[in-house]
Amino acid sequence: MSLVHPTAQHSPEMTPSRKTRYAICGLSVRGIYHFLLPLLGRADTQDAGDFRDQAEVVGILDLDLERIKQFQKKLGLSIPSFTPTQGVEAMIRETHPDVLLVAGPDFTHAEYILAGLRNDLRVIAEKPAVINSEQIRQVLAAEKKSRGSLVVAHNCRYTDINCRIKELLLENKIGRPTNIEYAYNLDTFHGASYFYRWNRERSKSGGLSIHKSVHHLDLISWLIDSPPETVFAFGARNYYGPHGAHRPKSPDGRKLTLTEVRQACPYFQTHYAPRGDKPSERVRPGWDKLELPYAEQYPLDNYIYDEAIDIEDTYSSVIRYRNGASLAYSINFSAPWEGYTLAINGTRGRLEVSHRYYTDPTGAGSGEPSKDQIVVWPLFGGREEYDVPVAPGGHGGADPVIRRDLFLGPNDKSLRLKLSSDSYAGALAIATGEAIWRSAQDGRSYQIRDLLGECYRPAL
Repeated sequence: MSLVHPTAQHSPEMTPSRKTRYAICGLSVRGIYHFLLPLLGRADTQDAGDFRDQAEVVGILDLDLERIKQFQKKLGLSIPSFTPTQGVEAMIRETHPDVLLVAGPDFTHAEYILAGLRNDLRVIAEKPAVINSEQIRQVLAAEKKSRGSLVVAHNCRYTDINCRIKELLLENKIGRPTNIEYAYNLDTFHGASYFYRWNRERSKSGGLSIHKSVHHLDLISWLIDSPPETVFAFGARNYYGPHGAHRPKSPDGRKLTLTEVRQACPYFQTHYAPRGDKPSERVRPGWDKLELPYAEQYPLDNYIYDEAIDIEDTYSSVIRYRNGASLAYSINFSAPWEGYTLAINGTRGRLEVSHRYYTDPTGAGSGEPSKDQIVVWPLFGGREEYDVPVAPGGHGGADPVIRRDLFLGPNDKSLRLKLSSDSYAGALAIATGEAIWRSAQDGRSYQIRDLLGECYRPAL
């Protein structure tokens, strides 16, 4: 079944006369389920799509060779495999891809993106494209010299609710946006998961104001069609790390063993003990139906109160945009429920959305709601309600739609709403996330122009 919209626009390398050749850097859960299985026609849900008639996977690179071996064995594949030691250049040279997918840990992205651009490839990178402004400046400079291009998979734009908000703004329902209120919560299962993994070290993720917040920072710039200019923020580590609020302590001051910590930890007892996980065994905070090994990146003794954790888990910030609008943005990585409240004030009214759910796969609480509702309040009376069903598929229905755009080309709606996120949109989100962290550290405001240098431009 073709997923191409009748009016889809194809780039030259996406011609239907031959299969597009893909190589992937990073056999992450996201890389497997979002990219590889749909490209291979092996996804187990219909909404994931089947692109095997248009695509061929020609190479896989990952840090963990055993993970690659188990992946290929379980799916009966024999795709050429490479490790970072062998190098991305060797994979490109030997497999001749048209498109390079970048889906490994964030700190690996820059090397692979730059290699793809040097070889004039189309590069599709999971967000964030890279982990700091210095790296994104290098990427933008390389792209300028390349016949290739970079697309950043900012899927938050693609949910039906956010597309509907964008349409209402384009229809001038609330006039010119003046200020935005955006509060995002991650619940105690999802929020804590980052602190078991490599994300917990700034050198590997840029911190959560980059790794996670780029979703939200890109969304706001896209919705109001304006780049950020000035950022001021506060941030702290309240829940995790050695001084985490819920870290168990011995009454006599004795240092607890890791098993004892987990036995008394409310995060472990709420989310892992009920499913039968033992406190003496490896914590698996993510979901992976294939149950592939990940020993290289998730050591047995990683836990959410470790000394190695050097990133914040709470942020509050104020951001001013080129068009004069401002944003009050906060994010909390240990909350009772997952979701957000978003309000956009404009010269003609106010738009509001609230979205709540729970992420614990054991079934504690309820999952995502079946529909969202947008409420528009005209400035001088009245109320308008817009119900928006939550579509099937990952990330609130965004993943199937962004895959269509990435693998087959954008349709009319995607072009009209400018859903695709280019390298500069990715750069703005990264620089804003870095500015949040830097401001939280030194109490100064930061200009996005200063972080992007000569790459900065006053338009999206």
